Amino acid sequence: MCEDKKKEIERLLADSLANAAPEDLNVLENLLHGIKLKQNKQSRTYLNGVLNYQGQLTGEKTYEAEITLTPFALNPLNIVHGGITAAFCDTVMGTLVNKILPDNQTCVTSELKLNYLKPAKGSKLICKSELVHRGNNICFVTAQVLTEDHEIAAYAAGSFFIIPKPKHIQK
Repeated sequence: MCEDKKKEIERLLADSLANAAPEDLNVLENLLHGIKLKQNKQSRTYLNGVLNYQGQLTGEKTYEAEITLTPFALNPLNIVHGGITAAFCDTVMGTLVNKILPDNQTCVTSELKLNYLKPAKGSKLICKSELVHRGNNICFVTAQVLTEDHEIAAYAAGSFFIIPKPKHIQK
């Protein structure tokens, strides 16, 4: 079964390469690079690997990250796809919550609200998140998505439900 799947993927890859425009080659390279980052445990998810997600705590209750924008992240209007913006906000806010929780806890998104304020364009997006409230079961976080020119492209708010961390992801 696995060998059949590999052969099918090899055929698909060969066909894609044979018919590839330069933009297709860039997207394919980003996808393969994202897979490699996940395989090497340099990225926790394939999507973060593909988007070249980089983030860090910037304060006790703040976290900031950025992603690289490639044609993979764009819609037909050549602006960032709204779903990419939403996933980016969700990841940044959830990562902030996970950074402040004890090692035996994690969180899942229970609500996400996003307002798109202007088209996001350029070579990267920046997301700055802030913990507004931490309760026993729920954390509430806000975030701003900024263009590379530091203009606000979107504003988000999310609630994150705190759960015990499953054994397979504990440190």
